[in-house]
Amino acid sequence: MTRFRLAAFACVVGLAIPLISTAQPVRPGISGGMGVTYSSSNDIVNLVNSTGGAIERIPQFHAGAEFFGTISIPVGEDWILKLDYGYQIISYNIATIFETAQYTVTQHCPTLIVQRVLAERGVFNVRAGAGVGYHFGILSEKYSYVDNSYTGKGPGFVIEVEGNTALGDHLYVHLGANARWELIGTVTDANGKTPGRAPAGGDSSLNSVGVGARLGFTFYLF
Repeated sequence: MTRFRLAAFACVVGLAIPLISTAQPVRPGISGGMGVTYSSSNDIVNLVNSTGGAIERIPQFHAGAEFFGTISIPVGEDWILKLDYGYQIISYNIATIFETAQYTVTQHCPTLIVQRVLAERGVFNVRAGAGVGYHFGILSEKYSYVDNSYTGKGPGFVIEVEGNTALGDHLYVHLGANARWELIGTVTDANGKTPGRAPAGGDSSLNSVGVGARLGFTFYLF
């Protein structure tokens, strides 16, 4: 029995090692597509729930949409430098005794990511990485006589894993998943005013934490 277990373990290891190694040269590529996000922004949720005349409360986590584009540049046999741009839209609507109040958060998220190649098998590849960028956000609110926009900026951090599977020699289907931390600070309007106070007593910000999934296409140049 012991010999059988050792033999089985050796087979598993023998199968796993090729899957986490680079068997094909890493190629530069361009990706694009759309995705979904699921995030929590405590300040924004508190601001929306404190809308005058509100007759309901919104949940802490909200889903949103994302459109993205990336450029991947190999910098070694198993390493990639990835330039990532994501445009995110999250809507927060709440019913009031007068009408529905509409809050929308849009974020521009350029990020520089370093990826490690986990598998490069020709017909598919798998990468994982982490990165940081300087992001820009806009909060728009519209209800009753209120129609205003507030802007903020700050660092953002991401960890991700992506896979690409071949449709042809150069065109691949792109799948990705990520976790994000946004530290977009205090938002202000054109007059320097903030939309309200945060739960902790400071000015409202676009700080958030969330996860996301992406679907799109990758085109490899060579």
